[in-house]
Amino acid sequence: MQRSAAPSVPFPIGVVTKRVLIGLLLFANVVVFAVLFYLNGIKDAIDRSIEQIPQEQLPALVAPVDEADKALYLLLVGSDTCENLTGSLEFFGEFEGERADVIMLFRLDPAKQTAQLVSLPRDLLVIRDDGSREKLNATYARDPNQLIEAASAVAGVSINHYVEIDFVGFSSIVDQLNGIDFFFALPTRDLKSGLNVPAGVVHMDGPTALSFARARSLEELVDGQWQGVPGDDLDRTKRQQELVFTILNEAKRPTNLLDMGELVGAIGEQLKTDAGLDYDTLRDLAWDMRSFDTAALEAVTLPVYFQNIEGVSYVRPDPEKAPALLEDFRAGNSLTGDAAFSLRIEVRNGNGRNGAALEFKNLVESLGHVVAVVGNADRMYDETVVITRPGEIAAADAFVAQIGIGLVQDGNPTTGGVDIIVFLGADADFGE
Repeated sequence: MQRSAAPSVPFPIGVVTKRVLIGLLLFANVVVFAVLFYLNGIKDAIDRSIEQIPQEQLPALVAPVDEADKALYLLLVGSDTCENLTGSLEFFGEFEGERADVIMLFRLDPAKQTAQLVSLPRDLLVIRDDGSREKLNATYARDPNQLIEAASAVAGVSINHYVEIDFVGFSSIVDQLNGIDFFFALPTRDLKSGLNVPAGVVHMDGPTALSFARARSLEELVDGQWQGVPGDDLDRTKRQQELVFTILNEAKRPTNLLDMGELVGAIGEQLKTDAGLDYDTLRDLAWDMRSFDTAALEAVTLPVYFQNIEGVSYVRPDPEKAPALLEDFRAGNSLTGDAAFSLRIEVRNGNGRNGAALEFKNLVESLGHVVAVVGNADRMYDETVVITRPGEIAAADAFVAQIGIGLVQDGNPTTGGVDIIVFLGADADFGE
């Protein structure tokens, strides 16, 4: 005999709703407490790790205007003290004292969600109040406040915050990020700094990144021969800018939130800031700049010319170019102009077809660009690759849009002072 099925009894809707709401509230509370715990951890990491300079020691700093549409100016200084150099970092040699090797002035504009960087050459001539001459980095050796005053006078802006990092700290930050990826067009070395990397994407650890930043005698392997890369302190400044961009891009994507607290603490241990740049200020600044993309960061070096005065080599602001650039910097206007400006280009044939580089040269010159170098790549490429400095991605993107092919990668186009290097791939066919 079959047994009849028990009649179904619908579960009370009110009970379901109540249980769902309770579950959601419990989950929300867990999330809130987790976020608060996480933020407090970040705050503790910052408060614990960053060394702060009392405000009375930096009277040249000007308190920022408390308005959302006002830009903020921050001076970043990289000192090359050798006090803490150990192990693999010792190849930099010894010298007395402490010097400002990297001097960068940032302009952050929350209203426009833009950030701009002007590098000030360390050998920039500074006239002291008593009429004597010195180089910009020498003001730092006397007193960081003197450097702030000098940089402020050069740029014509009121500097709001000060950040200092030594080269040991630079190396440690890269290591804390588990290294950074950087593209080298050719095998590159510097026997003095210890740099020795192959062509292609190189995953650099801290000492390797530092040796690249400080390299003064770069060589590239061209057709089996090591050739010196033309350059001076201004070219080294560009390399330092490139690494700052790369670090910023890497730092903004931790593998998970828990890594961020550890990363912030580790970076903080390498920094020295003015006392006004505390956790609350950093938090508010991060929120104000929350929509900013580091790919949009503009970076330039102050245009200068060289001058020898009584046997000492200085650089001075270019009277034709520097005033206009600094005026744009103060106004928040573009520092690089139209992204489609004329580029100086190196072309490397990597698609194996004879004549491809010449065809491409004719095309890009018809677009108003200059082809400075033509040659063969070290290997074959399936897709055309365009290498540019991290601070000049916008120009490379515009160039790729012009030619209709290409993948933009940030790297180190050093040879011949070019803006970009193009490795032609199998997709490049510009014949008539």
